[in-house]
Amino acid sequence: MPGWQLQQLIQFRAVYEHGSLSAAARALGVSQPALSRALAKLEEELGTALFQRHTRALRPTEFATELYRQASRVLHESAGLDRLVERFQEGREGRVRLGCGPFVPDLLSRKLARAMERAGLNLHLDVHTDHFETLREGLYGYRYDFLLYDGRRRGDVPDHDDVVVEPLLSLPLRMVAPAAWVRGEGRAALESEPAARAFAASRPWAMPRVSADYGRRAAPWFHRMLVARRGAEFLMPTLSACVGLCRAGHALTLAPDILIEDELAAGWLVPLPLEVGVASETCAYRLRSRPLSQAAGRLWRLLVDGGLRALDEPVRPGSGCESGTD
Repeated sequence: MPGWQLQQLIQFRAVYEHGSLSAAARALGVSQPALSRALAKLEEELGTALFQRHTRALRPTEFATELYRQASRVLHESAGLDRLVERFQEGREGRVRLGCGPFVPDLLSRKLARAMERAGLNLHLDVHTDHFETLREGLYGYRYDFLLYDGRRRGDVPDHDDVVVEPLLSLPLRMVAPAAWVRGEGRAALESEPAARAFAASRPWAMPRVSADYGRRAAPWFHRMLVARRGAEFLMPTLSACVGLCRAGHALTLAPDILIEDELAAGWLVPLPLEVGVASETCAYRLRSRPLSQAAGRLWRLLVDGGLRALDEPVRPGSGCESGTD
């Protein structure tokens, strides 16, 4: 419907709902003669009367009642469109393209969704997971608004003056096993570190796909074991996929408490008394030379201002991790 007709519908609705020109004029903030002329013009264009004039009130015709129902729907949808445009302009609606490390999508699904809801953001996150080299190329190719990856890769960007790196979240990872594996004779793996290492060495592992050099940043025993077994038996795209294999009784895995808190509480998974020295050190990377959209800018500020940290759950004792990788 043309824009000039919307104002007429607004005026008609006010007259219909107030039942008099004077009350409707006060509600609209216009003079009564001006509103009377506008109503007469609308009736002329429609070719029919909308109200029966009485001394103190206007009585709507049958046609006016039907027009009111339709006009109310049109004006409601128009208001919704205005709100949508306003939210896009404010950055509260829209699409944000993110390049992420293997640990990040799970953190986004568990933590960022709640943070965005609290901030009143209804953003569609287009998330792509890959190795840093590929994501870095996408960032410089403007395929991503920004990256969420391990902050220790900041030395691998070609132009340090053009890249902003903001620390977001540090989460230690612990090694966990299916509860069924540590019953009976397997309980020894819960009682001492040597027994737990022997147990881990004899079982299949599920790990996310990360660069080979990441293992060297873990605890020495963990790196030696990883080299000796030539990596993990199951290489998965995300940590949640690894946790799924572990819960199903197919492999050990590493995960931060936030991704396994329900499984630990339910007794499906059991942590091993091992210090693997691995952590997720998530940072946000963006280019100074590329202005962010309103939506991407809103999300960036939410993250930098602690949108993830604000929803942190306390890490349970026994995680024992100090350094590592994303």
